[in-house]
Amino acid sequence: MKINSASIEDEKLINSLNQGDIFAFNELFHKYSQKIYNFSIKHIHHEEDVKDIVQDVFITIWNKRKDIDAKQSFNGYLFTITLNAIRKHFRNRATNKKVLEKWLKDKKAFSDVTKQTVEFRSLNERANKIIDELPPKRKTVFLLSREKGLKSYEIAHKMNISKKTVENHLNLALRHLREKLKEETLFITLFFSLFY
Repeated sequence: MKINSASIEDEKLINSLNQGDIFAFNELFHKYSQKIYNFSIKHIHHEEDVKDIVQDVFITIWNKRKDIDAKQSFNGYLFTITLNAIRKHFRNRATNKKVLEKWLKDKKAFSDVTKQTVEFRSLNERANKIIDELPPKRKTVFLLSREKGLKSYEIAHKMNISKKTVENHLNLALRHLREKLKEETLFITLFFSLFY
C-alpha cells in the first residue's frame, strides 16, 4: 500500500531511520508510542506489560531500521509488529517461570543492562545540559515539542510566531544536539526512559 500525502513526513523520517538516525527514531517514537499504548491496553490490562509492549515494538523498529520501506504505510507496519508483540506476550505468560529462571542464570545479561543504564543516564544528563545551552526561544520551542508533545502549528500559535520559525528552531536545535552528541554511544533499548 502506498503512503498518502499525510505520510510524507513519515517517509522522510524512515529514510533517515534507514541510515541509523537516532533523532528520526525519536521522532517516530514521539509520534506513535501513545497510539501503540492505547491499542495494546485494550488487549492487555496491565500498564507495566503494555509499556513493555511499546518498548518491544520500538526495539524491533530499531533492529530492522535498514529494512523498513519508506514507501509503505508505517502505520500498518507498526500495527503488524504490535500484534506480534501482543501474541508473544500471551505466549510468554505460559512459560514465564522458565523465562525467569533463564534470566536469573544469565548473569552477563544483567550486568550488561546495568552498565548500559548507568551510561545512558550519563548521556541523558549531558543531553539536558546541551538543551540548556540553547538560546531561550529555541529551548522553549524544543521543550514544547519534546516534553509537551505540541505540534509545530500549536507551538507557533502559543508563542505567536510563524510555523516556519518553529520548524527552523527545531531543526537548529536537533543539529546542535547531533553535533554535540555525535561521539557518544546511544543505547536505544534504554531510550524509552525519556518518556516513561
